[in-house]
Amino acid sequence: MISQMLANKTNLKTLGLSNNMIGHGGARELASSLKGLNNLQQLALESNLIGNIGLSSISNALMNNESLQEIFLYNNDIDDEILPEFSRMLANKPRLQVLGLEYNRIRSKGAVSVF
Repeated sequence: MISQMLANKTNLKTLGLSNNMIGHGGARELASSLKGLNNLQQLALESNLIGNIGLSSISNALMNNESLQEIFLYNNDIDDEILPEFSRMLANKPRLQVLGLEYNRIRSKGAVSVF
């Protein structure tokens, strides 16, 4: 459903899907569409309970996107385990200005890998 909705939207700059409880399955489906959105500048996925599995899919999909400026992932049941993989994706984001990770289960070990 999400992939059909985003088909041919290659110039999309902002994608907001906050508070939709898409879960890790929905995040995996979304990830297949994100690969084609190379102009995406803002991604808002707050309160979707995507967890580590969903964040892994999204991280892989965004690996080559260099236009992202803002990523919001508040309240998604993310913990330290996934953050090294997520950090590798962030390394390719020269324009990133805002990263929202509040209300997850991230401790100092995970935070260190992001920064």
